[in-house]
Amino acid sequence: MKKISLDFETYSECDIKKAGAWVYSKDKSTKILCMAYSIDDQTPNIWLPKDRHPDFLIHPEKYEIHAWNSFFEWVIWTHVLKLPTPPISQWYDTAALASAMALPRALGACAIALGMPDNQLKDKRGYFLINKLSKPNKLNGDKVLLEEMYNYCIQDVITEQAIAKKLYKLNPLERKIWELDQAINIRGVKVDRPRIKDAIYLYETQQQILKTNLISLTGLDNPNSQKQFLGWLLDKGVLVDNVQKSTLQNILNSPDEFGVHEAVKLKLSLSKSAPKKYLSIKEKIGKGTRLHGNIMYHGASTGRWVSTGVNLQNIARPTLDPNTCIELIKTRNINSFAEENINPIEALSSSIRGMLVPTKNKKFVVGDYASIEARVLAWLAEQKDKVEIFKSDGKIYEHTASKMFRKPVETITKDERFLGKIAELACGYGGGAKAFHLMAENYGVDISKEKANVLKNDWRRANPNIVKFWADIETCAKDAIRYGVARKLRNIEFITKNRFLWCKLPSGRTLAYYSPVCKAKKVLCYSIDGANGATTTEVYNEVIHGDKQKFLSEARRLGAEPYEFDSTVIGFLGTDSKTRKWCSQYTYGAKLVENIAQAVSRDIMAHSMLELEKEDYNIVLTVHDEIISETESGTVEQFKTLMEKTPNWANGLPVSVEAYEAMRYKK
Repeated sequence: MKKISLDFETYSECDIKKAGAWVYSKDKSTKILCMAYSIDDQTPNIWLPKDRHPDFLIHPEKYEIHAWNSFFEWVIWTHVLKLPTPPISQWYDTAALASAMALPRALGACAIALGMPDNQLKDKRGYFLINKLSKPNKLNGDKVLLEEMYNYCIQDVITEQAIAKKLYKLNPLERKIWELDQAINIRGVKVDRPRIKDAIYLYETQQQILKTNLISLTGLDNPNSQKQFLGWLLDKGVLVDNVQKSTLQNILNSPDEFGVHEAVKLKLSLSKSAPKKYLSIKEKIGKGTRLHGNIMYHGASTGRWVSTGVNLQNIARPTLDPNTCIELIKTRNINSFAEENINPIEALSSSIRGMLVPTKNKKFVVGDYASIEARVLAWLAEQKDKVEIFKSDGKIYEHTASKMFRKPVETITKDERFLGKIAELACGYGGGAKAFHLMAENYGVDISKEKANVLKNDWRRANPNIVKFWADIETCAKDAIRYGVARKLRNIEFITKNRFLWCKLPSGRTLAYYSPVCKAKKVLCYSIDGANGATTTEVYNEVIHGDKQKFLSEARRLGAEPYEFDSTVIGFLGTDSKTRKWCSQYTYGAKLVENIAQAVSRDIMAHSMLELEKEDYNIVLTVHDEIISETESGTVEQFKTLMEKTPNWANGLPVSVEAYEAMRYKK
């Protein structure tokens, strides 16, 4: 087949950022301004809607279609051009290849990261041109600007082609996974549109009631203003520096000596963000009933999917029964919630998942991997006692507590089990006392730093192979960088090639770290003596500890003097998880292990997704370690069996799945 590289530039009154690519392409105002295309990497041509169609638009079956973020090109071809669309097997997304190599997914940023010459960089004037020509503006149709737009479109194709030559193709298995990802995004997931309308009506009604009550209680002009509300709290004798949920919750956890609790409760309800997802869903279904394009292949550097439309990855667990709440939502009557003693905002937050429903005459069958990362970590590290626990009763928290406290499993108390749970969640990837303390805090439990130190050490003593695995993985990675040779640790292999450190996973897929280097780094830490005479060292980690001054103050509060030592760390270029900017990063053994465990967990799930599709379980969504499918006649038992069947490369990995069928998505 001949290769076509193409890029569309469009105009629409629809806001693509709010509506998403699918609804944008279906909007009646959306039209094509131009299309740049290249045949077999030749000099790109420009095509305008008034021109004769090139052959690949008329006979697409003869061509491969390559584009950057090709889902956009697919929806424009399908819904705006309205010509026969090539099957997904003929589409190739260059942005997906970049993501699979942990490079920026934005075209311009990727070109800069790879050090492309000026004539192969994205045209910086594009942002201006899009604002003037692709959105309603008095300069729409300006002939001079349109000529610039055509050149900009051509340059995008040039940049995409140049980048593509530096990227590796997906291996055959990953190619199938990418094609399935596209099928899921095109298929979409159905939404209960009438209930969405009801929920939005109730949300807006309750917001007005809350705002009115808060104004009446505080006398403020705008209680949504952080500055005004902080001032009101200060006048009442409460000094805080923000109105974040955790800050306000801390106020409620203290005696109401200043008479502010009622106002704080109203403020918390007014600020609750979860119900706003109803508005997002409404925008992203447009005039239809399905959410399309809601997941992104290789959205994380480990290969995991992320949300690209409505963020369904961060919905809190329901605090109320969703079915009861949805029945109340149907009434569109705020008073009916009061009759049931149910907070309307809490009800809306608890019902978001339930707004996703199966297609008519089908049902949802959903499966969720239980503690998949912990299982993968134990299997990779050959922590055999833990693997056996997962194979038997699976009570990992009880068994962990048993080892930590050196007492029989059957005598473990509820509180000890909780500490075992915190240890498993906080310590598997090298987390120290601070990580343990923060994890406990997230569950509403205050554990002193001294106690956290002891418990962290107990966990490490109980899991020696995992601790050793951190160090062994770091050694392999450093050797591969320093000496340019392959280093293998059982089923994990590191090698440097073409400016990348590659980590080959058991599945054969690779994780990528661009421009790797071993470099000296000053490491800040402090040491304290434990009750048993052992010395514990806490190492500063910006992600865990935050501000460096707080770390120093904490050390001195514990009677320790902070100090620095020289260490060799692994540096590389990557996207910062907080700022999303391309910059220097560094990693270490336990962090590499976290990447590997998450990547292997993803590969297990991706394998299951392919197997489920073969058996007519039509996948409509993935959320974390969960697969959501719709089917006419499938069963929970078969679904669970298919998910628990591991690929050949994962022999001995103890996988367990919790599954259910329902007419609404739930947790």
